[in-house]
Formats: sequence, C-alpha cells, structure tokens
Amino acid sequence: MGTLLTAAMAGTACAGDLTVFSTSDVHGSVMGWNYFTAQPADVGLAKISTLINEARAKQGQDDAMLVIDAGDILQGTPLDTYMVQHPQEWQEHPMFHAFNQIGYDAILCGNHEFNFGLDYLRKAIGQNQNVLSANTVDVKTNKTWSAVKPYLIRTVKVDGEDVRVGIIGTVTPAIPNFEAPAHYAGVRFDDQIPVIKRCIKELQAQGVDLIIAAVHSGVQRGDRNAVENQVIGIAQACPELALLIAAHNHVVIDNATGIKGPDGTVYPGSVINGVPVVESGKDGKFLGESKLTLHKVGGKWQVQQVKTQAVSVKGVPDDAAIVRDVQPWHQKTLEHLQQVIGTATDEFSGAESNHQDSAIVDFVNNAQREIAGTQLSAAAAFNTKQNIAKGPITLQEMSGLYIYENYLYGIEITGAELRKYMAYAADHYGVEPDYNYDMVQGVEYTIDTRQPQGQKLTRLQYQGRDVRDNDTFTLALNDYRFNGGGGYMAAMGYTGDKRPKVVYNSLAKYGDDGQLRTLLVKYIQAKKQITPQVDNNWHVIK
Repeated sequence: MGTLLTAAMAGTACAGDLTVFSTSDVHGSVMGWNYFTAQPADVGLAKISTLINEARAKQGQDDAMLVIDAGDILQGTPLDTYMVQHPQEWQEHPMFHAFNQIGYDAILCGNHEFNFGLDYLRKAIGQNQNVLSANTVDVKTNKTWSAVKPYLIRTVKVDGEDVRVGIIGTVTPAIPNFEAPAHYAGVRFDDQIPVIKRCIKELQAQGVDLIIAAVHSGVQRGDRNAVENQVIGIAQACPELALLIAAHNHVVIDNATGIKGPDGTVYPGSVINGVPVVESGKDGKFLGESKLTLHKVGGKWQVQQVKTQAVSVKGVPDDAAIVRDVQPWHQKTLEHLQQVIGTATDEFSGAESNHQDSAIVDFVNNAQREIAGTQLSAAAAFNTKQNIAKGPITLQEMSGLYIYENYLYGIEITGAELRKYMAYAADHYGVEPDYNYDMVQGVEYTIDTRQPQGQKLTRLQYQGRDVRDNDTFTLALNDYRFNGGGGYMAAMGYTGDKRPKVVYNSLAKYGDDGQLRTLLVKYIQAKKQITPQVDNNWHVIK
C-alpha cells in the first residue's frame, strides 16, 4: 500500500472510488408498506431508490457506482403472491420494473425464485439480460441455464479511465433440500466454489480489472447444512475477489459487525482471507454500501482499501417515481387482501405461539391433519405478530399467518422415527430462528429444557399410551420439511435419496392451488366459522 500512496502522490497513478450498492432478500417489498399489518413500514425498493438517487447526485467526477441485488425477489409479500396468482395480468413483474427503474447492473436468482417453476421464473426475468446464476445448470447441455448468465462485465469510469468489472452470480446449491423437484425440473445446482473459481479464470482471461462475486448464500450457521451457506469457503478459495456480496440468511454484515464462523473463528471487519464481505439484511431495510478505493499503477488497477456499511432506510421517503409505477399492483393487492373468507368466534393470538401450545398453531395443525388425512401434524409458528381477530377473517390475516409458499405432504413413519423427529424439535425449543421449532398435534409430549441436547423430550404418548418404536404413524408436514429443510428428515435418518412413504402430496393433487396458504383459506371457507381451541397436548419444564 505504501508504494501505491507514493505513486499517487507523485502523480503517476489514477485514483478514485467505486461504490457498490447491494440489496438482498428483498422478498417482494417495493413500496414502504407492511401488507400484513396494513401499515407504512421502513422497507422496500422505493426507499432504496431514494438512497441511490441521492448517492448519484453526490457522486464525484473521479468516482463510479454499481448496483447489485443478491436474490430472493419473487416471494415474500402478498404483492408477490398476487403476481403469481394472476400471471395473465402482467407482462413485466413490478419487482423487475423497479430494479430497471433504479438501474441495477446485476440481479441474482435466490432460492425462492424457484418456488413457482422455471416457466414462471423465465416470465419474471423477461427481457432482462443482467440476471445471474452461474451454478444453475441445464441438465441436458451442462451449461448455465439459458434464462440467466454466469457473469457479466461492466465498464465504469474512474478518474476518467475505464475500469472493467466482472460480476459473478451464484445461488445456494441446497435448493433441492427444501424445494419441490417439479419446480426446478431440467436444471441442477452445482457447488458454488468450483463454479466461481472457473468464472474467475474466464474473466481474468477476458482482461477484467477486478472481480466481484454476489452469492445467494450466507455464512454457515449451526441449523443449516454446510453446503447451503458457503461464504467462508468461497472467500477462502477465491482471494482474487475484490468484494463478496452475501445473502440468504437475512442478516447485516459489514465492517462494523464482523463475522463469526461456525467453528468460533472471528473475522474482524467482516474480511475473510483478504476478501471483504457485505450483506444487507432483508426486505430492503438496508442498503449495502461498499466503497472500493482504486489506484491505477503501472497500467493496472489495484484495490487500495474497501469500506463496507449497511445503510438503514429508516425515515427515508419512497421514490415517487417507483410508487407511481407500482401503485396499480399495490392497489390490486390491497383489494385482494380484504376479501372475507370466514368468521372467527374469538381471537386467535400469535403471541407466545412459538413457546407454548396455542389455538393459532393448533388451527394450522388440525387443518393440515384433516386435509392430508393423517394422524399427526407438525408446524412451526412462522409469524408470532400475526393474530386472527374476532369477527370476519380476511386474506390479509391468512397471508400474515402463513407467510411461505409451502405445499403439504403426508408421510408414513415409525414410532422410532417420530421420537427422533420430536427430540430434534425439542432441541430447537426457544432457539432462533422460530421457524425451526416444530410443534406436533395428535400426540402428547413434554419438553424438559433442563436436560442435555438429545434428551429434552421426556414424554411421548399417543392416545394415552407410550409411543413404541414399531408403531406406525402418518404425519402431515410442509414440503420445506419434507425436502430436508431444518434438518428434521436427516434427524429421522432420511438423507440422500432415502425418503419415507408419501401418503399425500398437495402439489401433485392440486398444482399451484396446493400451496398451504391456499389450502388453509379453502379450509376456512368450507368451515365458514372457526373457534379458537387449545388442547394443551404439550408442556415445557424450564
């Protein structure tokens, strides 16, 4: 660095800043609005647009800018759901319209882009030529899937000189662990590390000056399969990267946060093997800002330093141009959410539904059991802030209660497997994230949090009798669990291609109408009226 500074002072080097703005896991948030509470919120691309416009207005003549999104776009809000349910009404998805209005240079596919099948994803991508997913590979050609690119090159001006920037994009290869195979039929998801290394070589051969990787993958954590979150491995294997943009885990990573690996290793400043890492939370609540200070010495651009920060959108006004363009879809979504589907005789409270038996989770589990025709059902509390109020029940409430585009499965398991499933659940009681703690309806059980891991489940009975290893049960659960999400299937011994007998599959039976939220809506419509009831089939000793 001393040589660079000396050269700069001597007037032999060009210099300037390349600022890379990044978002990730925006999940259908365009306007500053919470569709679940029907209240304004500090979220969305309209606020991101305001921040980027302000930065462009202040940009120095020696400096440049890039804007990148790291995926999970098409799922997450009722706006996204409306677009999925009414594809004949639109030609350009409002999320991609907003990206284009803002001027994004690169957009990644996240795992949720594959929730609705390749045809829908291709329609959403439309004419965009800047969508990246290098490790999404066509199984017939063994090349990157034709709707996306492995990388692209952007040329920007720094101090009047061209800087050629290679941008690589990849997605977590763990998608088969939690996605219905029909939704990605025809493609596979290769390991990110060898794919990124190959892309780096190709970009270097094309003479780029620096390389950025954006990955829909995060820092490995204890509750997830290691292949799902590969950021540490990528940084360790690819020191050539000037910046690594992470996603998927919905956390903020910048110089101020630092990174702690799963083995306890601390990476100060969120720099791993010389590679700075940045992640910008979720829902457009933060804008990642990575400032790369560049010097050109001896005809080559070099990165002198990188400063990363996550800028909050709190208090930032929506960009009026984005609001104007998206308003028609926003209004259609609001009207759609006000549909009344039934009546609740009293309130179903979401508060504490992740820590004690509750009417709201019992409702979901009992509905799943009845729909799938199973003895048992497992479900998590996805949104403890969502209630079902006494009186008319609206689609808005159901959208807030069941926030994912899951499908419903029924499987056959033994008593021994059930015990393993529930012992694994007991180990996740009171552990973040909440959605990894399943509550099971149809059996009676006790969790003793004072006991060590693997021994917290102290009672498990079915109809007043202790569950035996050779008992047989049918269990309803969502496709995220069935495909391995959260580790429950592995806990029962179902790994690789090994799967339990399937007795119900809502995707196979109903197609897209088999999504659990839709099934729950139809369940209420058929019942016309629901009453909150808690059977207190499980207890916790603390």
